[in-house]
Amino acid sequence: MPQATPTPDQYPDFHFLFIAPHLGAEWFFDAARLYWDRYRPTVISGFDFLSFVPPDRSVIVTAVMLRDYAARAGVDLARIRPSAYFDAVVRETFEETQRVLDQRAQLAQPFGVPIREATLTPFPLDFAIPTPMLPLQDAGFVTATPSPQTPPTADPGQPTPAPLQPTPGSILGGG
Repeated sequence: MPQATPTPDQYPDFHFLFIAPHLGAEWFFDAARLYWDRYRPTVISGFDFLSFVPPDRSVIVTAVMLRDYAARAGVDLARIRPSAYFDAVVRETFEETQRVLDQRAQLAQPFGVPIREATLTPFPLDFAIPTPMLPLQDAGFVTATPSPQTPPTADPGQPTPAPLQPTPGSILGGG
């Protein structure tokens, strides 16, 4: 099955946000807040999860990290998902990273470039939905409430059932 290779100028089937493990939670909650609010990528802390994505689906991983971790992260991603697009946001400081991610959110550029307009595939409007037969009755809402059935009467030949009694002792047993 061929693997879908995405480009940064279109939306993928799956978008992940990877925060490098050596960065603190503030890199997500503060630096990437507007970015996540705008695009809602799935946040991951490792690339193992990507092995569960079907190979015919496109994947883009936006990775927030410092320069010392970028090469290793790229190799790790390529081992698990070679067709994934690696959108590395590599900056030296927290403030620079926040500025870049906020700018992407404000400019509607989730991967750093403008998104290409989607082209719709034309289809004929005179299509029919194949069905084995036509409906026999008119469709519509239920207009009458069904009348309740009368409760069953007891058989005079049956003995009266005894009421249920609680079992003595603990439910879990053991005395």
